[in-house]
Amino acid sequence: MTRRWSALLPELRAADGVVVGLLVVMVVITALTVGTWAPGTSGTRTAALAVTGSVQTLPVLWRRERPIGALLVFAASVPIGWALVEGLPTWTWTVLVFGVVRRSRPAPGAVTLVASTPAALVLAGFVARPDDLATAVGFGVGLSVSLVPPLLGAALLGAVARLRAAREAARRRQEEQHRLTEALAAQRDRIAGDLRELVAVRVERVVTRTRALAAPADPGPRLSAIATEARAALAGMRRALSVLRDPAESPDPAPAPEAAPAPWWRPTRGGLVLAAGTALLVVLLGALAAVAAPHLEPGQARDVVALLDLDTARPLALLPVAVEALALGWWRRAPLAALVVATAASSVASWLGTTHLVTEAAWSVLVFGAGLGAGLVASGVTVLVCTVAIAVTTLTLGLPDALAGNRSGVVLSYLIVPAIWGLGVLQRRAATTAADRAARRADADAARAVTAQRLGLARELHDVLAHELSALVVTVHAARVAPEPATLATITEAGERIAAALPTLIEGLDPPASGHAAEHLELDAAALEALVAPVREAGLPVVVDVVGTAPADRPETDVIAARIVTEALTNTLRHAGPAPTRVTVRHAPDAVAVEVVDDGERPGHRPVREGSGLGLVGMRERAALVGGSVAAGPSGGGWRVAAHLPRREAGLLPEEETGGEGSPARGTITAPAAP
Repeated sequence: MTRRWSALLPELRAADGVVVGLLVVMVVITALTVGTWAPGTSGTRTAALAVTGSVQTLPVLWRRERPIGALLVFAASVPIGWALVEGLPTWTWTVLVFGVVRRSRPAPGAVTLVASTPAALVLAGFVARPDDLATAVGFGVGLSVSLVPPLLGAALLGAVARLRAAREAARRRQEEQHRLTEALAAQRDRIAGDLRELVAVRVERVVTRTRALAAPADPGPRLSAIATEARAALAGMRRALSVLRDPAESPDPAPAPEAAPAPWWRPTRGGLVLAAGTALLVVLLGALAAVAAPHLEPGQARDVVALLDLDTARPLALLPVAVEALALGWWRRAPLAALVVATAASSVASWLGTTHLVTEAAWSVLVFGAGLGAGLVASGVTVLVCTVAIAVTTLTLGLPDALAGNRSGVVLSYLIVPAIWGLGVLQRRAATTAADRAARRADADAARAVTAQRLGLARELHDVLAHELSALVVTVHAARVAPEPATLATITEAGERIAAALPTLIEGLDPPASGHAAEHLELDAAALEALVAPVREAGLPVVVDVVGTAPADRPETDVIAARIVTEALTNTLRHAGPAPTRVTVRHAPDAVAVEVVDDGERPGHRPVREGSGLGLVGMRERAALVGGSVAAGPSGGGWRVAAHLPRREAGLLPEEETGGEGSPARGTITAPAAP
């Protein structure tokens, strides 16, 4: 039971305290100014108004988890509050309407809004006029009409916020999918290149030698060669597996490409819909006010209806009202400019005496948009200046008759403007926090997917190729003892199975170089010049220097050195621009050293931030395949990448290079027992 009741409590956030606090401030301000339009109001009634209105703000705390329930509870409190103090907390009502439209399902939310508002106000009418049914209904309908502009404005804001949240969620999902796809594709391409260049080369050699195996008088030398190549391929796979299974470094996926921002002068689609809806509402309420005004007795109700009327006798005087409505089209793309234009139009409307209640309420949407879409300081200063300007012009140029006796209330009502602006700022910060949280979640998902891909490929590499190669080694050793034709045929068949399994393993991958090209690469001066030719054509001035001669019997180390040089030069071009760069390759009998040094970023160059994040990670993983290392960091005013690569078979450890052929070296993949 305790757990059930605790589930009904709201999940409070920092913004909840701000919203409720501001609503309470507005309630207190309203209570303190009630004496200006109702002379003779006692202090007791003022205190009762403040307390009752403050209590009625509590349902706002449930506006996110249970928006419909919160609105229904508030609607039920309206007749009670009217019976106690004859007060109507309009601002609390607008916040709850916003929550229903923003959070609830469309159909139940619409039914609740349409049914609860007039029902609550008609019940308040019965409380006010219990002895006259017609008057009670008319009282409730009149209150409903007077609440249409603020409640409809809140509903429009809720609809816009709902559409914006849905669009942002869709964009975030698309970006997450893009990041995941990019991470997997980059991972796949890098692994495919390594497998083709370093593992597939040896496997293809094994297949070639098994196909050439016939029944010569002495098949021993060919069998020994097959065993040697198979052992080297197994050792290479062992080191490749260790890299694939190592989660120490996870590359950052490439960021999703951002669409070019639209020009500020072009209104948003949602803004145009909001502007058109506001203009339509102005026309409809103007027509309704024109019909109802002659039937109303002079008084406050008639003065309020006059704020909804349109002075069709002076068409040009309606131009400021149209400008105020049109400014809503830029409430998201250029909120500060739209706010300034709407403020000027409102001032002109006050001077001409055509102030309209709907467009004045829509001005608060621009205030909210300023806090939501502009910088904190710029929007704060603009909102302050515009609020002061519109308050001064309203009080000095032309105050509507409905508000003429309540100047202090008009002034105090503008205190709600900072609250609306603050809600926009809080909404922007909440959206930024949600985006950061979604980005971290997307990065974690991409990292998990990349790890799963690596482990899956490692399992497939082990299950598909390692088993066949290990069984082949066992069969070769048996054939060397007794070279029967059937045994030799078994070896040939095993080679064909390996040949069929290899394309399946790396199907659909597109490495930058084929295995045969990598097999015969010698990183001499001519090869290095050809290697740097593409970046030279792209504008990078490169000077190359080769010291020593590369031995021809160990091509894998030169392949890895070439890949590191290519990656380092590409990174220099992206991050430093056409900076003078020196490439030095030093060959030794037991190792090759590579050094790429640039002079630093060129003035005026804009570094390319987009990338797979795989550069340094890929260089280190390639070097790890031969037990080498890569160091990178600042050097003078530029950047230096240095690699030391032992000259050994890809995947072989030093102790494996001296192992005998009769038994597998320590740490290699071993075959199951022969049947």
